[in-house]
Amino acid sequence: MTNSLHYYPRMEQSISVLLLGGIIFLLGLYLIANDLPATSSYLAQIVSQGIPAAVGGILLIFGVVGLSTGLVGASRKGNESIDLKVKPSGITVRGGHKISWDSVVSVTSVHHANDAKVRVLWDRADLNYSLDIYVDESLDIPRCKMKNGRPCVRIFLRHYPAVEYMRLYESILDQFERRDIPVVTERTQTQF
Repeated sequence: MTNSLHYYPRMEQSISVLLLGGIIFLLGLYLIANDLPATSSYLAQIVSQGIPAAVGGILLIFGVVGLSTGLVGASRKGNESIDLKVKPSGITVRGGHKISWDSVVSVTSVHHANDAKVRVLWDRADLNYSLDIYVDESLDIPRCKMKNGRPCVRIFLRHYPAVEYMRLYESILDQFERRDIPVVTERTQTQF
């Protein structure tokens, strides 16, 4: 049985984020570039020129974030679109890197939660989970980092729609437990 979590960016969502980011970026650039006429009062000049410049700067920042988010979402293809693929021989992570079942020591399921009153860039309808897969040897995987003194591959599953992927996520956790790989569940506060 093969289970896999592929990240297929919704093209219309990526395009809408790109367009919105581009519009906001251009609006911010316009506000900063246009100098309003000088006034006789220094305070009026600060208000008439400073407020549009400040708003333009903020819009530039949000525009750049929107453009970069849209480009990253639209650029994942092929082996880069695989976040986790479970096979009888082992698992495959982003980039097509394979990890055998014998190498996996333990798994931590991290539930990212946000209880803040203002949830910036947060969607409760997303899966908002990640998996830390601990292995017994250092692997030649760019995403393999040291965590708690052990090599660890983190798989982010935070922008998956929960309605579509929650059942698949639970079946993948079940695959680890069937192979007697301990699965620890954690909850962490995350703003973004």
